[in-house]
Amino acid sequence: MNQRFLKFLGAITLIRLLYALILPLAPQEAYYWNYSRHPALSYFDHPPMAAYFIKLTTLFGASTFSIHLAAILLSVILTIAIYRLASLIFDQWVGFWSAVVINLVFIYSLGALIITPDNPMLLFWVLSMIACIEIERGEGPLWWLLLGIFLGAGFASKYPIVFAGLGAFLFFLSSRDRRKWFFTPWAYLAVVAAFIVALPVIYWNYTHNWASFAFQTSRRAGEMSRFRADYFFGYIGTVLAIYGLIPFPLLFVGIWNSTKRAIKTRAANYTLLAAFSLPLVLFLLPASARSWVKMNWTAPAFIGWFIAAITYYKEHAPRRRWVRVWGKVSILFLLLTAVAVHILVMLPGLYLGKGDYFVGWKELSAKVDEVRAETLTPYFISGSEYKISSELAFYLKGHPETMGNNILGQNALQYDFWADPDTLVGYNGIYVTDCSNCPDLVDNLKQYFNQVSDPIVFPIKKGGKLVRNYYIYKCYNYQGIHLAVR
Repeated sequence: MNQRFLKFLGAITLIRLLYALILPLAPQEAYYWNYSRHPALSYFDHPPMAAYFIKLTTLFGASTFSIHLAAILLSVILTIAIYRLASLIFDQWVGFWSAVVINLVFIYSLGALIITPDNPMLLFWVLSMIACIEIERGEGPLWWLLLGIFLGAGFASKYPIVFAGLGAFLFFLSSRDRRKWFFTPWAYLAVVAAFIVALPVIYWNYTHNWASFAFQTSRRAGEMSRFRADYFFGYIGTVLAIYGLIPFPLLFVGIWNSTKRAIKTRAANYTLLAAFSLPLVLFLLPASARSWVKMNWTAPAFIGWFIAAITYYKEHAPRRRWVRVWGKVSILFLLLTAVAVHILVMLPGLYLGKGDYFVGWKELSAKVDEVRAETLTPYFISGSEYKISSELAFYLKGHPETMGNNILGQNALQYDFWADPDTLVGYNGIYVTDCSNCPDLVDNLKQYFNQVSDPIVFPIKKGGKLVRNYYIYKCYNYQGIHLAVR
């Protein structure tokens, strides 16, 4: 690693550490922090790796900073891995600028501060690419073992790592020299290693009726509809927005150029980028026409797109003025966007509307703490969705256990596995929701409680404007799931 890269890494990490001191906890982070409070081999929505990193960084106490620290730690390792990968397959110039540019991209800079299952998966995705190129360089059996470990650890992070496994398979399938590995024990050592590392997740699913696998596969397949133009063009628009409308032409030209050269020459560097970058995007493109594709799902694949674009820029900028100008404008655009997003999110007077889920959790929790003080014990606290339940669990005094909508006989994601509502029969309840247009809510609550109060309306404002109202219901004598009046 050269000095320029180390200076960049140190500077951007310091900035993130300082920013983490003032950044509130995102609802997803609060949820995965709740994972870490309930150690397990896996969980309903996702495998456990993000929770393990949160557990590591909160060993000496849970705070917003210590939870953000998990994301920052992973971002440091990921940045080093990107630099190493691009330097191996091209040179240190490409390595440096790949690390810089990817850290400026909205979706990756967001992930460097907010811990989700994507963070460790991205790391193990890039490490798997490094293992493939090290094997190509003749480094031998150890890297086959590491490839398996990285893929297995990626599976223990988030299931889309299977596309990295597909990428590795396509890479070694792409030429006669690489296919020879399939006739050695080492490729199968990687498969065994991956299976062993992923086994705890598989075992958890086995002992829980394959709940997580079903949730992420058959349930999502069941949600698919007929062709939805709004979903499809929404996906295209999201991709352009999170990776940058201005840089995108270079991204497309870069991966197109890499793919053509991979097909023509079977060169390891271009083949690796194509094998790890195209399958996931090509899978999600038609899927987006029938189901909503979230903005983070393409993130692993686009790491390769950015490396390809930077390589294309280096090769063609000296001869093509448009490439030179477009590249510089793209970097300036990404830099200004990154700075603007980080500043604007934290401006106290900036109104972002109902999409602002960073604001108000401390204030809401303080109000719920007041209600707790007036509530006869025993009681429990429940939110109408995982975001509310998780943020309350973090910001309420004493970090109490909270419930989800499972108390009303509805699905509540991982909360279904943490507590049995029927053990709370006879308890009073504090139910918190942001639903302002749920006409059946009170009737539903009354099916499960003997008495339900009128709601306490608690407004959350920013810059003097209403973001949303929360409604706090005092509920008395919970009847349980099986005893509730139907």
